[in-house]
Amino acid sequence: MTVSETEAPPPAETPAPTARVRRTNWFAAFWRWHFYGSIIVIPVLFALSVTGMIYMFRDDVDSLTHPGVLKVSVVEGAQRVTLSAQEAAVRAEFPDRSILSVQDGVGDRATLFVAAQEDGSTTNVYVNPYTSEVTGALSQDQLVSTWAERIHGDLLIGDGGVGDRIVELGASWGIVLTITGFIIFFLGRKARSGAQAKGRRGARVRGWHAIVGLPVGLGVLLLVISGLPWTGFWGAKASELAVHGNISLWGEDPGAESTIRQQIENSDGQSAPAGWASGNAPQGTSTGAGTPISIDKAVATAQAQGAPGPYLIMYPEGETGVFSVMSSQWYNVGNPAESDVTQETTVHVDQYSGEKVGQYSYADYSAMAKVVSHGIALHEGRRLGVANEILSTLFCLAVIFMCVTGPMMWWTRRGTASGMAAPRGELPIWGNWLLLAAMAVLGVFLPLFGLSLLVILALDQLLIRRVPALRSFFGTV
Repeated sequence: MTVSETEAPPPAETPAPTARVRRTNWFAAFWRWHFYGSIIVIPVLFALSVTGMIYMFRDDVDSLTHPGVLKVSVVEGAQRVTLSAQEAAVRAEFPDRSILSVQDGVGDRATLFVAAQEDGSTTNVYVNPYTSEVTGALSQDQLVSTWAERIHGDLLIGDGGVGDRIVELGASWGIVLTITGFIIFFLGRKARSGAQAKGRRGARVRGWHAIVGLPVGLGVLLLVISGLPWTGFWGAKASELAVHGNISLWGEDPGAESTIRQQIENSDGQSAPAGWASGNAPQGTSTGAGTPISIDKAVATAQAQGAPGPYLIMYPEGETGVFSVMSSQWYNVGNPAESDVTQETTVHVDQYSGEKVGQYSYADYSAMAKVVSHGIALHEGRRLGVANEILSTLFCLAVIFMCVTGPMMWWTRRGTASGMAAPRGELPIWGNWLLLAAMAVLGVFLPLFGLSLLVILALDQLLIRRVPALRSFFGTV
């Protein structure tokens, strides 16, 4: 019997496994960048907030630490004596010192004369404007506000501009921290609500951190952007770019060397740099000869030009120097330009004839300088008067709250974990063109941020991901 063999059917083909698409956990990714950015930002913003408040209320702080010197008792109906009479009292008290400048004031504020010493330093001499009595003499280092300004500018690490760069780097990353904070605020709403409903440990602090952070973030963006022109790298490069591009940031004379900037910084009795726009005022020259006029005559000439007082007045430098009478937003003396920057003006007065030899006003500023000047007034809490001071104080306190609650949340979440206990997420910078473009634009606009970002990415790819211990310590995925 023959058995017919049938061919076995071919085995069915096994379908190729479908490639599994790895989804990006955007919340974790942006949270991770927010976390590591905060390591750079928190120390800087904390220092800037504390010193910013001190500087905003510098008159009160310095007066409290030097009672009877910077502020005087005012008898009802008392009249201020002339600046020339007050000048005579300073010359009588310090006959061997030349006077560089004077800051007049209002109310109970003492008049400030800045006098030069033989070693090149200066002394702030304070005079009661109602009695012409010298109330005291202080160096800049004796004022709390001086140290607040220095910390605010360079963290007291002034050598080679290192401190200034650290502040600029922290401020630049502050923008990134704000943007990522906004993103995780909206992506994490459900998680925060659930944690608070279940009464989880740290949920309430996390909730307040998010709520306070929303308006604070807007303030950080405003203050960081308005503060960038102060910085030694971004501010200097922006001004240099404008000069070489023949576009003046500050006035109609880009790159002008004959300005009063250096004279202001040498003679105004404070450690802060001269105002950008006002410091760019062209220098004046006296063409007359003979006996110099009194400071009262210089003031009268400025008043005749419509310059509002009280003033900062710089004395002539040499035989061709001029009296430079300034209505400035910078000196907190009660000048209306402190809140309304459109009233800023500098009048140069011939030291012999008393005639005006030049004037540089808000109308002469470039469009960029006008914007920056308004930003400065907001930044320093002056633009909107008392309301601006209140809002700026609340903002600084809120930033301090954010700087404290951030580490608190990390400590609560860390528990017994090892390493940095950072959020585990990966931001697909290289795989998302929109994200890559945004980072590139931000890196070009903020060069120190861009440079630090390249260093961080290089360390991550070339070192951290290749060393298991580091990969575990930093929570890299």
